[in-house]
Amino acid sequence: MSRKIKLNSKLTLGCILSAFLFLSGCSDDDPVNEPQQTPEEPANMTTGFVIRGITSSNNAIARYFEEHPTGTVDISAGSTDFISFFPQSVNDGVIFSNRLDGMPGLSKVVINADGEFVEDGVITLGGFANVIEVRDSEIGIVSDASNSDFISVFNPTTFEVTSSIDMSAGAVPGDITNQYLAFIFRGADVFAPIIGTEGATFTDFIIHQANLDNNTFVGDTRREGNGFGTIVRANDIDQRLTDANGSVYIPDGGNTEGVGIPARLNKILAGSNTIDASYVFEPAITLNPQNTLLPYFSKFTFLESGSAVALVNSEIPPEALQIIIDAGGVNNLTPQQINEIQIIVFQAETAVWCEIDVDALTVTPIEGIPAVSPFAQGNTFEHDGDVFVPVFTDTENIYYRLNPTSGGVSRAFDLTGAFVPSVFILANNN
Repeated sequence: MSRKIKLNSKLTLGCILSAFLFLSGCSDDDPVNEPQQTPEEPANMTTGFVIRGITSSNNAIARYFEEHPTGTVDISAGSTDFISFFPQSVNDGVIFSNRLDGMPGLSKVVINADGEFVEDGVITLGGFANVIEVRDSEIGIVSDASNSDFISVFNPTTFEVTSSIDMSAGAVPGDITNQYLAFIFRGADVFAPIIGTEGATFTDFIIHQANLDNNTFVGDTRREGNGFGTIVRANDIDQRLTDANGSVYIPDGGNTEGVGIPARLNKILAGSNTIDASYVFEPAITLNPQNTLLPYFSKFTFLESGSAVALVNSEIPPEALQIIIDAGGVNNLTPQQINEIQIIVFQAETAVWCEIDVDALTVTPIEGIPAVSPFAQGNTFEHDGDVFVPVFTDTENIYYRLNPTSGGVSRAFDLTGAFVPSVFILANNN
């Protein structure tokens, strides 16, 4: 018995000595085998500016700017070339565009930590993605130009189509080929004006509506015309069309052929799905009641301050007026004279930026911003409490800064190196 105990004691002593020698041979400098950690990828940019334009070869280019652009900005310097790039919505720092390779569908584009454009996902459709709008991180909708009867609903985060909405019950007079012009969100409501395609036109301004809670068609509403004159689209419809009370204001383009249908701001009251027929606000006529030839406005948008701005045509060009006088009145104009007048009014710099009061129905020109063509390009955006409005002509592309509080106006920056430039802020959703 004692022999066995003595043997175990020796074994125990040997183990202790071995452990002591091992530990005493270690130092703080010896490597320690710790679990390997995968380095985190640098986060994508969620702030900054993207300026996109079109080249003379009709390709798209874009540049990312970490800071607000100033001075003269050459878009082509250090830009990224795209076969196709038409940003239509921005949410959580992500840009949603038609597919970058020009194929049918839409792309999800991010700006990486190096300021580079990265296509982060693709959804394939049957045709061109003519309208893309993202409400939040969970819901986006897209219209496929090849099938106007359906709206596809997708998840902007996973970038997968989750469902579709059958819109075929929406009114389409004469079964004219058509597509959606825009999607305007109001909570779970989606308002979608339609426009004709392949040269087709409507004599009414028609809006379809869907509900995103149950992905169903709800109904339609319209601004009725005079029965024969066409009502055209309004340019640059964005998401900032809802006032503090929840009423939505959707602009149409009226008639551009001088038949007496002014462009109108159509009001849909909070809780309602139909245009309020008692609300008649035609900003171009309010600004100048004599402007019956082209009573047009565009780029209407609400500002963060609650006020609104728009580009409003203010007058009839003298050259066009002289043609009418020489003809003895509008009713005596020949097709050739009408065409001459349209060329004049489309090119004349007679549109002015105005502050719009949708309650008082007033239109007030903003002093210090040059006049442009009623159909001038460029988008409006807000940054640090200021609103930036485009003043684009045949010779230059300028953004002016307006402070809504003080009313101060200044020239902000010029854009060169591309045609039809647009500015997008990653931190500003939609």
